[in-house]
Order: sequence, then structure tokens, then C-alpha cells
Amino acid sequence: MQAANFVSMMAIAIAIATPAAAQEGAMPAPVTTTPQAPADDIVVVGTRRIDRTVAESAVPVDVFDSATLGQQAPADMNTVLRNLIPSFNVGRFVSSDGSAIVRPATLRGLPPDEVLVLVNGKRRHRSALVQLAGGSLAAGSQGVDLAQIPAIAIDRIEVLRDGAAAQYGSDAIAGVINYGLKRNREGGSLTARYGQFYAGDGENIQVAGNVGLGLGDGFVSISGEYVKAEQTSRGGQRIGAFALAAARPDLAGDIRDPVQLRGDPAVESGRIFVNGGLPLGEKDELYFFGNWGRSHTELDFNYRQPVTVTGPNRYGTGTASYGYASGVYETLYLDRLANGNYDANGRTFNYSSVFPAGFSPRFIGDVDDLSAAAGYRGETGFGLRYDLSASYGQSRVDFGMDDTVNPSMGPESPTSFYLGRLEQRETNFNGDFVYTADVGIASPLTIAFGVEAREEAYSIGLGDPASYEVGPFAFTRVQRTDGTTFNVTQQVGANGFPGYGPNAVVDTTRQSYAGYLDVEGDLTDRLTLAGAVRYENFSDFGGTTNIKGTARYAFSPAVAIRAAASTGFRAPTPGQSFTTNIATGFVGGNPVETATLPPTSPAAQLFGASALAPETSVNLSGGIVLTPVRALTVTLDAYQIDVNDRIGMSGNFDITTQAQRDQLRSLGVENWASLGRLRYFTNAFDTRTRGVDLVVNHVAGTDWGRFNTVFAANYNRTEVTAFNPTIITRERRGDIENLTPHFRANLSESWSDGPLAITARAQYYGPITSFDLPANGGDKRFGSEVMVDLEVSYQITRAIRVAVGAENLFDNYPDRDFRAAGGTGAGGTPLQNFFLATDATVSGDRYLGNAPTGFNGGFWYARAQLTF
Repeated sequence: MQAANFVSMMAIAIAIATPAAAQEGAMPAPVTTTPQAPADDIVVVGTRRIDRTVAESAVPVDVFDSATLGQQAPADMNTVLRNLIPSFNVGRFVSSDGSAIVRPATLRGLPPDEVLVLVNGKRRHRSALVQLAGGSLAAGSQGVDLAQIPAIAIDRIEVLRDGAAAQYGSDAIAGVINYGLKRNREGGSLTARYGQFYAGDGENIQVAGNVGLGLGDGFVSISGEYVKAEQTSRGGQRIGAFALAAARPDLAGDIRDPVQLRGDPAVESGRIFVNGGLPLGEKDELYFFGNWGRSHTELDFNYRQPVTVTGPNRYGTGTASYGYASGVYETLYLDRLANGNYDANGRTFNYSSVFPAGFSPRFIGDVDDLSAAAGYRGETGFGLRYDLSASYGQSRVDFGMDDTVNPSMGPESPTSFYLGRLEQRETNFNGDFVYTADVGIASPLTIAFGVEAREEAYSIGLGDPASYEVGPFAFTRVQRTDGTTFNVTQQVGANGFPGYGPNAVVDTTRQSYAGYLDVEGDLTDRLTLAGAVRYENFSDFGGTTNIKGTARYAFSPAVAIRAAASTGFRAPTPGQSFTTNIATGFVGGNPVETATLPPTSPAAQLFGASALAPETSVNLSGGIVLTPVRALTVTLDAYQIDVNDRIGMSGNFDITTQAQRDQLRSLGVENWASLGRLRYFTNAFDTRTRGVDLVVNHVAGTDWGRFNTVFAANYNRTEVTAFNPTIITRERRGDIENLTPHFRANLSESWSDGPLAITARAQYYGPITSFDLPANGGDKRFGSEVMVDLEVSYQITRAIRVAVGAENLFDNYPDRDFRAAGGTGAGGTPLQNFFLATDATVSGDRYLGNAPTGFNGGFWYARAQLTF
């Protein structure tokens, strides 16, 4: 469907529907469309009290109910939260290995593993994927896979925008997200949605359902979701493929245009959540919940040409070349072969014998996710509330690749590979206790204390032998332009992503235990104070103590101020400490093998690595809460978060000398002879993040229907305050500080009257700057964007509701990529990164791969819901 046609259709629908809204409909009570919980909703996260509301909280908390989640166009929980919370950002990562499979999100400009995720108040296990290509903000992080949590299972989401490590433990530096599961014992719903992008691709099918069942006097709520999303493509032809087609007309018909799809991956997933509770007496309850999920993702890797590809200042045997322009990085040498692979007997193997027109490896990721939790909670005769629980969580990621070869195996190489497995396992035991005591102040004093024991395990499993082994065609004869020759070892393993070999296999475990004390009370009718302290000890690096204090003072029922100060920490994960990976990156269009090694490995320590230490933080915040009338709430909160010894990826260290390669070989590094770069996890920088959150929530009931207006805005800046310049590059620092918008704002308006409801949302994204080397196009600034979403729904019967809507209604795209000035190649010739012939960069991109708005354009959808 064309964008203009769909916009016209939506405009007509609104014009027709609006007069009808004034007529009396024989319908049930109007549907409630509440984008955010009202000020008097009780909050759970951030406090141990059971009587705190959103407006009364001493720290900023956002609450979103199931009706709000049901109105969202995206099927992915990451995008749902991005649409609701301005300080929450998530992008798309094109051809970015695992980051396209498990998307990393950020809160307040901090990485995903500095956000603690809870389900029913219990810690959620992290993903098995350690982000190696998730952009500079997320690179090196290992957070929770939020996509495994379907919206249909959620009763409400609470987002604590404040540090809370003293209350909840490691990771709660930027904040806490708590998912409360549905608790219905009867009824349910079934939702089906179909949509696609205006461009005609990315077809998306979603079916989700929930049913509540009785369990004695208790309940079992079962929710499930199936999603299938086809791949999108917003790139152009790679300049190398364009040049090849022109130089070899006999192959032109076999070269796909574009030869590599650059967009969202193809995804098919299914998920189930179960939540249950069984009362045992008047105040006691046995509860349980868990999930199972599986997703299959496919995407294209970078295109490989069937004949020699080289670049300026690189060796090659060609004396005649075909290039689109001077300085093009993908130059074709047609007179003789430069990179044919030879075995010891002189036999040669060329890619063209398997893929005459070249190939784009097809990367595959299968994610299996499961968890189970059970507990017993109740209250003693003297008023002590207790909650004893145990939980287990597991994330497993299996990698595969089709349409590629292991060059060293020559003609015997398969074209499909199993690359290996990543697995994360977590076990938690918790005892939480709360007691309220009358100590002569304005409210009972709430005293909470508890203990926790955790075990966290991480493993890397072996790929199939063909994915990593050294075959007989491993040696390549290279001839310099002066006529001399020498032999080098070419890439070993599956081209694009070698499988995990014996040297990469690891299975490691660590334990921790913790204890905490949390006290809160109203000293007067106006003043509330709270304090928490927590000690946590880890088997691999020792103990840490963190504290937090909060205060809230109400000048009147309409005006209050609040403040918080806390220290925090995040323990390095076993995955960060032991990950090994070899993948192909591109510099100036040329393929370069890059190894990620454990920081404790001797090979990484040759380049300055050392064992990881915990991150530590200091979080300060203060704000004002205005409630002039019950229907209007305004909150304004400022914050500062200092994080020391942040864990992330180092810069890439070039491997250029034979002495370096000899050292790597002696230390057992796989692909030692063909590696071009090496990197590792490090604590090598500190940051300071400052920002302001503004949230305005207004509800109005009028003769023309119910209106709910929410305006939320976030200003956020991160500064790298200390770093090691030999490890953290200028480009990495620049991206950390500028690759997410400094200012974001959402304006949402929901209207309902009788059977008809309309929801409109406008999202503003401030400008960003991407920092890169001159050879890759240099630094680039991309302007601000506005995205508009719209949904119209109608209650046909008491049980059936239908909706049509659009995400990015006006089909807005981010700024196009371009060539930044300043890059030069051999002899001072200008380097080109964007080509008119293909209307794309050297790699086929037309938009920044991790643009915060996405780059697929408008998306339309239709949805039907059956409630029973």
C-alpha cells in the first residue's frame, strides 16, 4: 500500500468516525485507554511499602497498564518501551551478528546491563548474548532479552528511573523495570494483527492470547504469542557488485540487486508465559510463574565478490583494474587472480567455483529462553510479612550460517555450518521480610530486610568441525607489485563468522550472596524519609556495600519535592570475562578479521588487557511533583549518574607484524595468521550522565468523551570523563556522547466515547552525530526527526473490538547517509563512501544502521481482539 493512499484512508476514517462518536451506542461502558497510570495508582518498585502511589513516590516511577500496551503498534517489547519512555532508546543493527538477534536497549544513555529487569518483583535472567556489535553504547554489554516478554502476558509495567543497587543488587544503576504478570482466574482475550511497511515488505503477523483458569481458590493465567516478521531492505547495491556486473556481463543476471538485504531481519517466534497463585489460608499464598520462548532470526552478512577485491595500499597482482572511481574501496582486478587459495601441492581453489556471482552469507540465530520461579509468601501472627522464593532462568543462542564456505577446505567445504552455542544459566534463592512498627511518627515505620544467594553460569559450545577447522587450502600465494612473492595463511573457518573451536569453548560459574536492610516512614504528615544498605559478595571479585537515601516533602497536597542519593555497582558477567569470538568486519570496504578475546587471556594482555573489576556508580536526583487537581500530575526530575570503571569493548588493535602473529600462534589463538585486529573487554573509562525528565499526565471526562493526554520529555547528556587513549578511541568516545539523541519527547493523546477510541502519538528525536574513521566516511551529523503514530478502534460487540493504525503515519525516514569530507586515500585522492551510481555507501547503506528512529518508513496494521 502506498503511503499517500494509506494516509488518505486514515484521514477519511477519522472524518467519518468522529460525528458517529456523538451518537448513543448500545455498547458496554467505554473502553479505557490510559497511556500511563493515574497519580493515585499504587507502585511496587522502589519501595517496600504497600501504600505508595505514583505521585507519592520519593523517586520517579512510570506505570503502564495492559490497555496501554495493547494499543502499541510494535510486536517487540523493546520498541513498545521506546514509544512510551523518552529516556529509553533501542535501534536496529544491520548485519551486526548477534545484535540483530537480541537488540540492546539503553535507559538514560546507559547500556542494557546497567538496567535491572524484574518479573513479578524477581530478578530476570540475562541473555546469553554478549553484545559485540551493538553500537558504542551497548558494545560489550550483556543485558536481558526484553523481546522474550510478550505484552499479552503483562498486567502492568513499572519503570523506576533511579539507581537502586542498595535495594535490589547488581545492575540497578540506570533504573529498574518490573513486569507484573496478569492474575486473572477467568476470562481472557485473543488478538490477531496483520501489518506491513508502506514500502510493501516486512509483512508482520502476530497472534496472541490469554486465558485465566481457576486453581482452587487461586488462579492460573496462561499467555502466548506467535510473531512472524519478514525481512526488510532499505539499502542499495554495493558498489563492488555494481562494478562486477558492469565488468562481467555474463554474471550480471546472477547478481541480485541489492546483492545484500540491509534492513530488519526475518524473525519467527513463539512464547508462553504462565503465572499462578494458590491461597493457603487467609494471608498465605503459594505462587509460581515461568516462561518458554523460541525465536528464529535470519539476516544477510556482507557481500563477498567472486574475484579479487582489494583496496588502496594493499597488495594485489592485478595490473589492470575496473573501479567505479578513484579511491573506490572495492576494486576488481580482472587480468589474473590475486587471492586464489592454494594447497601444498599447488592446487588452487577460487570462490567463483562455488559462487560464480559472489555470495552474501546468511546468518542464523536461534534463541531458546526459559524460566521458572516459585515461592511462598504470607504474614505471621505478629505482622511480619515474608516471601521465600527460588527461581531459575536460562537463555541459549545457537548460531548457524548458510551460503558461505570455509576457504581453507577448498572444494570440499560445505556451504552450511553450525557455528556453536552460547548459554546463560542463573539460579536465585531469596528471602524477603517486611515489618511495620508504630514508633511514634506520622506513619508506621516500614522495616524490610532480606537475603539472596545466586549462581550464574556461562558457557560457549563447540561448532561443527567444518566451521572452524584448518583445511588443506589454507595457504595463499601473494605476489607484490614488484614481482616478489610470499605465502600467508588466509581465513580459516566459515567465512563471515568462524565457528567456536576448542580454544573458545568455556563453561564457567560464579556464586554470590547478599543481605539488605531497607527502612521507610513518614516523620510528619509532610516529610517522608527512607534509607537502604546492601552488602553483596561475589566469588570472583569479593564484596561491595551500597547505600541509598530518599526524601519527599509535601508543601501541600498539590506541591511536593523529592530527592535521592545512592551508590551502585555492576559486577562483570562471566560472559564478559570469558567470551571469545572471531568475526569479519569491514574497514573502508575491505574485509578484516577481528578477534574478541577474554581480558585474562595472555594474548589480550599483550595489548594491555587485565582482569575486569566491578563498575561503581553514584546517583543523585531531585525533583518536584505537582498535583493541582486529581486529574493532572506534573513531575520534573533532574539526575546525575557517575559511573566509574565502565565495562565495554576496547578499541581495535591492528595486527600488522609477523612478530605479533608469531606471539599469537604461540598462545594458541585461532586464525592467528589471518587476524587483522584484536580487541577485548575493559574497564578503561568513566562517564558522567546528566539529564532532566518531564512527565505531564492529564485526564478529562467531558460531554465529548474521555481525553487522556501524556507529555513526556527527556534531556540527557553523557560525558566520558576519564579514559585510556590507547584503549578507547576518539570514535568510541564520540559515539558514547553523541550517538543517541540528547533530547527526546513523546506527546500522546487518547480519546474514547462509547464504542469509538482514537489514539495519536508524536515522537521527537533530537539530532545525533556518528563518529568514525576517515576511511569509513568520517564523522557525520544527522538531524532531528518527528514520528507520528495513529490508531482508530471500534467496539463492534461486547466481545469484539477492531482497530486500524499506522506507526510512522507520514512515512518519515531519517537523514540519508553521506560522504563526510576529509578522508583521503593513496596519493591524497579523496576517499568515497557514498556513490551516485548505487545511491548508497560502499557497503550498500542508505541510512545509518542504528538510527534511533529506525529506517523502514511507515508501517500500517489492522487488529482484531476477542474478549471472553
